[in-house]
Amino acid sequence: MSDTNMKIAYASDDNYAHYMGISILSLFNCNKAAESIDVFVLDNGIKDENKAKLQKIADDYGRRIILVPIDEYIAKLDLQMGVRKISVVAYARLFLSTLLPQDCDRVIYLDCDTIICDDISGMWNAELGDNPVAGVQDTVDSFFLGAIGLKKGTRYVNAGILLMNIALWRREGYQERFLNFIKEHNGYVPHHDQGVINGVCGDKRVILPLRYNVFANVYSFTNRMIKRMYYLDDYYPQEEILEARKNPAIIHFTTGLLGRPWEENCQHPLKDKYTEASNMSPWSDTALLPDRTKSSVRFTAFMRRILPDGLFAGIHRLLSGVSHLRE
Repeated sequence: MSDTNMKIAYASDDNYAHYMGISILSLFNCNKAAESIDVFVLDNGIKDENKAKLQKIADDYGRRIILVPIDEYIAKLDLQMGVRKISVVAYARLFLSTLLPQDCDRVIYLDCDTIICDDISGMWNAELGDNPVAGVQDTVDSFFLGAIGLKKGTRYVNAGILLMNIALWRREGYQERFLNFIKEHNGYVPHHDQGVINGVCGDKRVILPLRYNVFANVYSFTNRMIKRMYYLDDYYPQEEILEARKNPAIIHFTTGLLGRPWEENCQHPLKDKYTEASNMSPWSDTALLPDRTKSSVRFTAFMRRILPDGLFAGIHRLLSGVSHLRE
């Protein structure tokens, strides 16, 4: 297909609204050639001040931002959040086949902690076939595959940036499948909504080029290290990792060893991309937050700097094993 009428979805509460707004601005700024861009914001209590700022961004670029309340859908979830708590708004993406207009057949879902650096029409027009999602392979080990019923070697995707086959979701009842999967796991699925999407979709997904979701570990580790640390049989070749670092289409500022660009002491090599978009936004006067890096992450970053690759990978696997005991 070749279509320049893009449909994009985000989900946010008021705490993340301005990060989302900066991401939306970067999306509009780098995709001016698109005939239309409709952004659907799954709204979990965004305040009027931030809503007005979002509307200003839409007006400035001649695009549409549509707010979609999600309170009644979140209320349907019976969740046990476990030790790795996240905002419940993340689960809203599971309801997109109901929340979006019926003529919307596909949508790109973006987390709030993203910056778009290039035209993403290639992702928008990716061939989906009978696959419910397309995404970039994540760096998770086989423990998490087994915990959601997947075979070792399944290429697990990062759900923070996905192209979703909404027409197929409706036709084959994926929303109900997601809710049943949560019930089968007594309200707690490892990696939360991401685990749900991977567990239900399994190997029915398209693997996208890495440049469409360049997350923190891609900047911290080589192909060889990633495969050793996470027991992966298959990952993107080193040449693609290097190209994605240099020429990302979407930067995903996930938690990792580098910090996040809205916090002090961030070490991410492309943090200026966030700063540039922030300075263009209605939130340009927002001060950096204090560095909130956990002591365990500081220790891991220190060990990464001083240890040879093989020893660091072994220690990482040991610490991951201990962590899995808490899942």
